[in-house]
Amino acid sequence: MFPTHTYLKPGAHPYPHVGKFIRRKLMELHVSPPEAARRIGVNTSTVHAYFRQPSLQFGIIWKLSMALNYDLLSDLISSYPPNFPIKPNEKLLELEKEVEILRGLLKR
Repeated sequence: MFPTHTYLKPGAHPYPHVGKFIRRKLMELHVSPPEAARRIGVNTSTVHAYFRQPSLQFGIIWKLSMALNYDLLSDLISSYPPNFPIKPNEKLLELEKEVEILRGLLKR
């Protein structure tokens, strides 16, 4: 039986289970669920409920990122399928151009 929510139905591009991702990331960062709950101002049971959710609101992920001082969104973006077009970081592109210019100067 399929879930009633359309976004939960299996498709061509399955997304990572965000709740499991959050649980793993908290473990990696050595932050307990009660500590995460305290930092974002919710009950511990709410954090445990997040772990069971395949999808979470952007605001929750944002709050967790700010509370953990860790970029959860970039980690989720790294879960995109291979060869998925990702918007380039303009600052990084500028720095890469600068490096190429400096390499050219060093070769002279």
